[in-house]
Amino acid sequence: MTTAAHSNTRLQTHTLAALRYPNFRLYFVGQLISLSGSWMQTIAQGWLVFQLTREELWLGVVACAAGVPSLLLSPFAGVIVDRVPRRRLLLITQTAQMILAFILAVLTFTGTVQVAHIVVLAFLVGVTNAMDAPSRQTIIVDLVGHDDLTSGIALNSMMFNSSRIFGPAAAGVLLAQVGPGWCFFFNGVSFLAVIFMLLIMRVEAPARPTGNLDPLRRLREGLSFSRHHPAILPILLLAIVSSTITSNVSTLFPAFADVVLKSPAEGYATISAAMGIGALVAAVSMTALGKYFGRGRVITTMVMVVPVVGLIISQTTTVPVAALFVALLGFCVILQFVTMNTLIQTEVPDEFRGRVMSLYTLTFFGLAPFGALLLGALANSLGNPAAIMIYATVGGVLSGLVVLRFPRVRRLL
Repeated sequence: MTTAAHSNTRLQTHTLAALRYPNFRLYFVGQLISLSGSWMQTIAQGWLVFQLTREELWLGVVACAAGVPSLLLSPFAGVIVDRVPRRRLLLITQTAQMILAFILAVLTFTGTVQVAHIVVLAFLVGVTNAMDAPSRQTIIVDLVGHDDLTSGIALNSMMFNSSRIFGPAAAGVLLAQVGPGWCFFFNGVSFLAVIFMLLIMRVEAPARPTGNLDPLRRLREGLSFSRHHPAILPILLLAIVSSTITSNVSTLFPAFADVVLKSPAEGYATISAAMGIGALVAAVSMTALGKYFGRGRVITTMVMVVPVVGLIISQTTTVPVAALFVALLGFCVILQFVTMNTLIQTEVPDEFRGRVMSLYTLTFFGLAPFGALLLGALANSLGNPAAIMIYATVGGVLSGLVVLRFPRVRRLL
């Protein structure tokens, strides 16, 4: 297990230190391009689903379809990630996602796309994400080593959240000018960048366990390690609450922009880009805030602030005001999740890294979509503002209970 001294050393690592590694620079550029395309597809897909159905419930259905595979496969995916080179896994998953993006583009261009097609394709993307997400989280240590791991995680988050600005902004222009099909097509093209970068990089992956190890036994070992670890358990519980309930309100943004803000394309793209801006600011400031206040205090503060921001968003009726508070929501949510990610990766030993990170990614890929499905049903029955208010309130109460039950998390460095 990583000692406190090692954790403190890593916390003091300069945020940009990981950029001195050529492999990380290649990965950074490729993922920035690819993830920007993925956000274009996310925005366009949500817009298209609501335009096809005019029902918030279908937004939840599509999100749920994407999450079911992760719920079933993520724990076992962690076992595979611990035993197979992560670069090889990413080449497979990124290629599969590229093909699925092109299929959706063809269906849209030909005018044959139906919501059932989107559900099926979302399910298949979910299958690839079950392996892709823990691979992307854990390959950072292969690219930069342990000494600059904190820098790698921070820069990885900056890259991810930069894409949350570029992707939605581009999607807003394309949706207004040429329609969603081009968003899906350019997403497919964007995968070529990350695939090329993965092919040319040379990664010396750490030695993997050998022997015919029982996957179920290794899965139980990972679960047992997480359950008994004094820091990882409460962090995973907070991640479950936030992913499933509190931060899930963004699922309704396509309908919220249309029905409440009266701006289905431009308004949706604007608030999505605003969330990305807030998230990017969080990623840039994460290291400094964690060092000054302590990462445990940052996490516990954010899990209590996010519900309040959600309540405010539920009462907004104009795009500029909504964008302001959605940016604040993006800041709080990403600051919380990036800090949790960093704490977990600095606490977990290498032999458990894939399995523990698969549990972490399970919270927002496997469990969050079921929260989105219920949220969509509530919005269908009660309206968008009321559904967001209920989720913000329930999420705040549950987060508070976790913090009270595990007071040690507030003191984590």
